[in-house]
Amino acid sequence: MTKAPQYQEAPPWESIARDKKASRDARIPLGWKLKPDQVPDDQLNVTNVPYECGILTPKELKITNSSARTLIERILSREYISYEVTLAFCKRAAIAQQLVNCLSEIFFENALEAAKSLDAEYEESGIARGPLHGLPVSLKDCFQVEGTDAAIGYTALVNQPTSKEDESEITKIMRQSGAILFCKTNVPTALMSGETFNAIYGYTSNPYNRNLSSGGSSGGESALLALRGSPLGIGTDVGGSVRIPASFCGLYSLKPSFGRFPTSGIRDGLNGQEAVRNTVGPMAHSLEDIEMWCKTVIDSQPHLHADPDCLPIPWRQPDIPKKLCFGLLLDDGIVKPLPPVTRALLRAKTALEVAGHAVIEFSIDEPLFLDSLKFDLYRSAAADSLQEVLERTGEPWPQGYEILGDMANDENYPKATVSDLWKAQAKRTAYSKQILQKWAATKDSTKTEREIDALIMPCSPWPASSRHEFIYDNYTSLWNVLDYCATTVPVTHKLTNADTPEDMAACPVAIQVVGQRLHEEYLLGATRSLQLCLEISDTK
Repeated sequence: MTKAPQYQEAPPWESIARDKKASRDARIPLGWKLKPDQVPDDQLNVTNVPYECGILTPKELKITNSSARTLIERILSREYISYEVTLAFCKRAAIAQQLVNCLSEIFFENALEAAKSLDAEYEESGIARGPLHGLPVSLKDCFQVEGTDAAIGYTALVNQPTSKEDESEITKIMRQSGAILFCKTNVPTALMSGETFNAIYGYTSNPYNRNLSSGGSSGGESALLALRGSPLGIGTDVGGSVRIPASFCGLYSLKPSFGRFPTSGIRDGLNGQEAVRNTVGPMAHSLEDIEMWCKTVIDSQPHLHADPDCLPIPWRQPDIPKKLCFGLLLDDGIVKPLPPVTRALLRAKTALEVAGHAVIEFSIDEPLFLDSLKFDLYRSAAADSLQEVLERTGEPWPQGYEILGDMANDENYPKATVSDLWKAQAKRTAYSKQILQKWAATKDSTKTEREIDALIMPCSPWPASSRHEFIYDNYTSLWNVLDYCATTVPVTHKLTNADTPEDMAACPVAIQVVGQRLHEEYLLGATRSLQLCLEISDTK
């Protein structure tokens, strides 16, 4: 008798991922789907597709091209209603998803119902619910939202919807402020990569070139925002996870110091890791929208009721001097940025100097010291944490995480102890003092009778990295270890020089602006001065 063929059963993670992805895709209405072959697979720059695909009306294009602040003003003046604004962004987010695979959780129907209810409330009372009244806001996957998963790239955490009580504090503050939450965005597994990919949804690519990365770990947010599928997005940053995606996709962003904004209720890939603290930060197309979000969150006084780690610091109006002095770091002496990044920094320097501001050189002492310190502080403990979750469904180690897999499976690899952590934290404190003193010493060179107002430097060595080739985050993670605040500023969208890599020719280029710890308001003011100088230089 012939034996029936034996088929090997697929590992649990594969079927979980297949079903979850199908469930997400089914939430896009048929009328919002691109036609087969409407966008060829080999079309790399897809930023014009929303304008050409025929899914959005002219009014919806106007709405989705508006800033967050403008949208709120027009909703309050009754030029728009929240429902039509939310509908426009739901449609554009659906287009973005089909182009670059940026969404993890879709809840368009709930958002439209919430917008309809908000409109009815405003029609009757004439009173805005809050400073973000009627504004659609997107969230990184790690923020917990009622009725949705916060799987952070793990198949083991799929089909575990959040209860109302367990929503993240930022989620609650957004609702109380009148925002309409409508989707969550893709992340790398456990939020631990400068690129965005996982076993559930796959890779999120860059809208300016789909062969390139949108960054990570907030890469779903940056890709969605770059396609104007959201007016304002919220990410998290423990090593550059807001700034790297923002720079790759030409966005403004803020990485604050720990304690300015609540992190309570966020699902973290390394829960309990406090040596380098995770922070929450906004991403948008304008600094004004960044500042609006920051003031909204801090004015809600989360330190009183939402998060015991939040500091009781109100939103302050800084006095920004007319003449500033910026430090300039062209490279860290380890990984030299590509020419487009260096040109962007030099362009910023020239624009500042033409406007009468000063720029002086700045350098980082012992840049390689930081790399080993980061590993000692938290990455050595990550291996076992990730392994435990991956093993629940038989999910393999993601590409690029192999070193952690080797550590977890090597019995001879020394495991970090509490004593090791204490030693690493003592080194961190000593290094922080060293950088603080170096920053303070700039007072002797600025000619302003104060130290540098901010530091301009690369955010990454690349305008955007190729897929699975992001390998260096020291330009951003330094400031997480030191707990300084930092912004990103887009400088140019046109790379036409002969020394520009061909596959990056359409990419935006952004730079990083760093401010001292807990000086977010002052940093935003200094960044606004830089932005104004760049805008003036564009008109000449």
